[in-house]
Amino acid sequence: MADAVISFAIEKLGDFLVHQVNIRIGVRDDIRWLKEELGLLQATVELAESRQEEKLIRLWLNNVRDVANEAVDILKTFQDGQASLEQGHMDRFLNCICICKKEAQLYDIGNDIESLKKRIGVIKERRLEYGINTILAGPDLKQKERTFIRASAIDTHVDVVGFKDDIQNLMKELNSKDPPLKIISIHGMGGLGKTSLALKLYNSNELRHFGTRAKVCVSNEYTIKDVLKRIIKSFKGPQHEEYMSNMDEHDLRQYLQQLLENQGCYLVLIDDIWDIKAWNQIKIAFPNQDNGSRIMITTRNKKVAETVDKNCLAYQLRLLREEESWELFCKTAEPTHNLEKLGREMVGKCGGLPLAIVILGGLLLHNKSKDYWLKVKEHIWRNLRDDSVDIVEILSLSYKDLSHQMRDCFLYLARFPEDEIIDVERLKHLWIAEEFISEDEEGDGVLMEDLAEDCLNELINRNLIQINYSQLNGKVLACQVHDLVRELAIRKAKEQKNLVISDSSKHQPNLTHLLEGQRRHAIYDEIELSEFCFLPDSVEDLALSESGFTEDPMPSLGNLRNLTTLDLHQVYGGDIMVCSKNSFPSLQVLRLQKFTNLKELQVEDGALPCLKSFRIKKCEELKNIPVQLERILIQTN
Repeated sequence: MADAVISFAIEKLGDFLVHQVNIRIGVRDDIRWLKEELGLLQATVELAESRQEEKLIRLWLNNVRDVANEAVDILKTFQDGQASLEQGHMDRFLNCICICKKEAQLYDIGNDIESLKKRIGVIKERRLEYGINTILAGPDLKQKERTFIRASAIDTHVDVVGFKDDIQNLMKELNSKDPPLKIISIHGMGGLGKTSLALKLYNSNELRHFGTRAKVCVSNEYTIKDVLKRIIKSFKGPQHEEYMSNMDEHDLRQYLQQLLENQGCYLVLIDDIWDIKAWNQIKIAFPNQDNGSRIMITTRNKKVAETVDKNCLAYQLRLLREEESWELFCKTAEPTHNLEKLGREMVGKCGGLPLAIVILGGLLLHNKSKDYWLKVKEHIWRNLRDDSVDIVEILSLSYKDLSHQMRDCFLYLARFPEDEIIDVERLKHLWIAEEFISEDEEGDGVLMEDLAEDCLNELINRNLIQINYSQLNGKVLACQVHDLVRELAIRKAKEQKNLVISDSSKHQPNLTHLLEGQRRHAIYDEIELSEFCFLPDSVEDLALSESGFTEDPMPSLGNLRNLTTLDLHQVYGGDIMVCSKNSFPSLQVLRLQKFTNLKELQVEDGALPCLKSFRIKKCEELKNIPVQLERILIQTN
């Protein structure tokens, strides 16, 4: 990401030199020097970004990134000042005042650049003083920078390896003739395959007699109201959204209970419960009618598994055995015969954890050279803990093996809420809008959408993205990210200073403080949109999820002059949204999805001058699209 920040700064410095012709020679020379110096630094940064496991390298990159961002801010401050001077009619006296102000601004920009020059000098000195050049000169895990491969349709059927006995035991419980409501809780550590096993059972033909069924993921970030709504929608379909819009928790529990009392036996899968409080708040909605209904629960917490009900079957999922681990690895890495010994040694250090095995397999799938596998093994051996490799280390290793382009796309996944089912078309167009997907360098006419599809498929093949839903021909329509993989993406994105997550349930500080210095990838859950009038104008990419506003029309989102992407997902409240003339002067991408009650979209003349992409989805109440937006409307359904 530092490489992308520097490229952006170099581009802005070059534009400034072209368009700002009436500036002092000294200032022009300083800006030209700054542009050239950042260009020289960029070569080192490209190499350093592949070695960020070294804390020293990471800190040095942060310093470089800060300087590049500050250079852009200096130019922006000067240009904003120039724009204010040029507004309106000015007589000779006012012209003299403006000339004086311009000279003062040039003096300020000169001082600011002098300060940056000193900081760049310190950065170069530290590179030598702390031996950063020596670290960068060492052997690299990656033999060369690779772009992603042209991907064919991928196999979307994933076997649950090694749990035949577990499946039989659990199926026997689910199919038993005992009439009382029975609860089965599957527990074990993260990455063990609890969800995969539960879904295999849930989708089994052997459970066809459950005419009414639902599945929902609770996760660590939840509200009971939202969980209840999602269970009801899973039972009855999304058309119930509007009917439930004014219900509180009590109403929703009663409605769910009444709904199930009028049905036959039901099957419910409640995935990823973190605490017993969540279960206690929803369990009373499930009636026991002695008709053989069943509830499956998955959790990492053994105590939760054992206390959900006094008659509950708490089933602990085990780690894979040696041969089961090897079978799973072979399905993902497809090792050749001469690599079997090396592969078995590495798999043995995964401790039988399925997620660690498939991530390792995805890492090794794309390079079958013995030298590469040896380098991966050496890295694993250097980071063993209690003779086993930590899953976090394997995830980090897989991340470091990605190209710069692929890393940008992977880190972007951190902006989506936990356990979110991600619409693939939405994801690909956001990647393109953020310019993570670049034109094909070979010039063979490949469309950007196809390149984004290749990127998605490679991340799936590396097991960094999980398929949620696909067509029979293998085309993926929806995907998800495992909790542990998402945690890595969040951590890396925060290190790159391009992500901030605000969650009102965690009582975080005010938004202005959170967003200070952040430029993109912000997520806000369960927050009133009126809070966004205080956003700093440095924000470039804003994603609002499950947010609301009480005013009508929708309040202004502040003076977001640099905002290029606005993604509004599942927003509730009033029925009018207004885009005024000065709201979003730089906005290029606007996406509205699941906008409850939105009936009218007003766009003033001259508003959204830079908009290139407008997408709406599941906004049933919105009937008329403004003429200004019809020509760039990509999708509506």
